[in-house]
Amino acid sequence: MKLEKLFSHIEIGGCEVKNRIVMAPMGTKFGNIDGSVTESLIDYFGARAKGGVGLIISPFALVSKEQGIGGLGIFSDRFIPGMNWLCERVHSFGAKFFLQIGHHGGKVTREFMGKRPVAPSSIYSPIYPEVPRELTIEEIKKLIEDFSQAARRAKEAGFDGVEVHGAHTYLIGQFISPHTNKREDEYGGDFERRMKFPSQIVRGIKRICGENFIVGFKFSAYEYLEEGVDNNLARKIARHMEKKGIHYIHVSATSSTIPGFQACSFPSVPSLYSPQGVLVPLAENVKKVVDIPIVATGGITDPEYAEQILKEGRADLVALGRAFIADAEWAIKAKRGIKIKYCIKCNTCHKRIFSKKRLKCTVNPAVGEEHRFEMRKALSPKKVVIVGAGPAGMEAALVASQRGHNVILYEKENRVGGKMVFASIPQFKSEIGKLLQYYESNLEKSGVEVRLGQKINLDKLSAENPEVIIVAVGADIAVPMIPGIKKENVLTVLDLFKNKKLEIGKQIVVIGAGLIGCETSWYLASQGKIIKVVDILSRDAILSDEHNSNRSMLMINMGKEGVNILGKREIIRIENEGVVAKRENGTEEFLHADNVILATGFKPKTKLRDVLSRSSLNAQIY
Repeated sequence: MKLEKLFSHIEIGGCEVKNRIVMAPMGTKFGNIDGSVTESLIDYFGARAKGGVGLIISPFALVSKEQGIGGLGIFSDRFIPGMNWLCERVHSFGAKFFLQIGHHGGKVTREFMGKRPVAPSSIYSPIYPEVPRELTIEEIKKLIEDFSQAARRAKEAGFDGVEVHGAHTYLIGQFISPHTNKREDEYGGDFERRMKFPSQIVRGIKRICGENFIVGFKFSAYEYLEEGVDNNLARKIARHMEKKGIHYIHVSATSSTIPGFQACSFPSVPSLYSPQGVLVPLAENVKKVVDIPIVATGGITDPEYAEQILKEGRADLVALGRAFIADAEWAIKAKRGIKIKYCIKCNTCHKRIFSKKRLKCTVNPAVGEEHRFEMRKALSPKKVVIVGAGPAGMEAALVASQRGHNVILYEKENRVGGKMVFASIPQFKSEIGKLLQYYESNLEKSGVEVRLGQKINLDKLSAENPEVIIVAVGADIAVPMIPGIKKENVLTVLDLFKNKKLEIGKQIVVIGAGLIGCETSWYLASQGKIIKVVDILSRDAILSDEHNSNRSMLMINMGKEGVNILGKREIIRIENEGVVAKRENGTEEFLHADNVILATGFKPKTKLRDVLSRSSLNAQIY
C-alpha cells in the first residue's frame, strides 16, 4: 500500500508539519529530578526526530511548582535554556515540537506533592488516591496564570506550540467532567461553567503568546466513571474548545488508572490483547463536529493501518507512542518500505514509569541511551559464533554484523525465532509475529551466515576457531516432580505449539496460571476446548506482576471463553483420566482431563555454557 496520506503535509494553525505522524506524549524519567532537561532526554527525542516523525509532543510538563517533582518542569524561567537545547536538537531534523503542559490535580499522591492534593471538588473518586482539597477561586486564577506563563516559556524556548493536557482526568479534565466537578460557583455546575477553566487557560495563553502560537487540546472523549464524559459530551467539549481558538484536538480516554476498568472498550493504555487503533472511534466521533485537525491514537503500530485511518477520514493525524520507543526510525522505515522493529505492547515501558523507574523497552535496549548505543564499526573485527537463533541470538547477530564482525549463527531447528515462533501462534499475539518477521528479513539482508538444523558441540566450536562465542540457547520447560508426570496424556506448552498436527482431547487441565498458562488457556478455549487452569496462587495473586492493563484484558478474555481458573490448589498426582488437586484446606478433588498441559515456567539451559567455561578454547565467552 502506498502511504500517500500518511506522508502528506498538513497545516496546524500556521504550522506546517511534513507528515501526519505524531510521536505521542509519554513519560520517560529521563529528566533530572528537579524537572530539568538532560542529555539523555535530548538524545532520545533527537533520535525520533532524525527517524522521520513529523511532530513530537513532549511528555507532560508541570506548570506549577506546587505539584512536586518527578516529571519535566516548565514552572520557572530556569527551565528555558534546557528546553531550548532540546528544541534545537529536534528542529535540526525537520520535526515540529509541541510542549504538553498540565497539572495532576487530585490525581496524585501526597508523597509526590508533599501535601494534600487539590482538585475542583473535595470528593471521593476512584481516580483519587485520597480525597483532595477543594481549590479556592484565588487558587484557580493563579493556576490559569501558571498555564499561561508555562506557554510563554515554551514559546521562548523555541517550541512550535503547546498542548494543553485535559485528558486522563488530570486537573483540567477534573473541571470538565461532571463526575469530579461538583462546584456550585462560576467554575462548576452547568457545562459552560465547567468549561470556564480550560477556556480561560486558552485565552490566557493567546493573550501572552499571541493568536498565531499553536495551542492544541488533549482530552478524554470517554471516561469510565459515573457521570463521566461520554460520546455526546465529548462532541460538545470539542465544539466548545474549537470556538475558543484551539488549533487541533488530541483525542484520548480515561480508564487505566480506574479500579475495575477492566471491562472498558477504550483502554487508555492498550495491551497486546487489544486491537490496533482501539481509541480511533473516539477521534472519529469528535471529528464529525469540528473543522480543526484531529489526532487519533490507541496502540497503532502498522503504517498501512495508519494510512487507512487517514484515508477513511477518521482523523487527520495519527499519534504513535510505544511504537516509537521500540523503533526510533518507525517513520522513515515506513516511508522506505523497510521492516520495522514492532512494539509488542507488553507495556514494560509503562509499568516501569509507574514504578518510578527509567523507561526501558523489551525490544529496544537503546532507549534513553542512544548515544551509548550508537552503531560504530569495530576497530578490530572478530569472528563471532552465536549459538541459538531465538530473539537474543538474532539481535546479537544483527548488531555484531552491523559493527563489521564476521558472524555465524547456529540454530538446531530448521528456522530462526526460537520460542517467538510458538508465541506468535495465538491469534491475539500478532505483534510477536511481526517482530519475528523483522528479524527474519534483517537476517536475510545482513552478512550473518545462518546455519539451520545444526546442533552445536565443543568439537564444532573448536573447528570454527572463533574469537567470540555468544551462548543464546534459551531455556527449557521446568517440569515439576509430580507423580504421573510422564504419562502419555501429559504435554508441555512447547509440545502443544511445536506439533501442528497434534490431536488433543476436549477437556484440558493446564497446570500453571502464569502468563504462558493463561495465554495457552485462552487460546485453547477459543478453539472450543473446555479448560481448567490450576495454580497454587489465589485468583487475585495470579499475574500480579503483570501490567494492570495486560492482566485485566487477559483475564477478561479468558472469562469470555469460559476458562475456569482454580486457585490455591496443588496438583499432587496425574492419572490417566485427569489430575488430583489438593485444596488449601487439605481436601482433595479430582479434575477430569483428556490432556494435561504443563505451563510451569522455564529454567535456563546452562550445559553448553558450563562446558565452554571448562574448555581450553581461546575465545571470549558470553
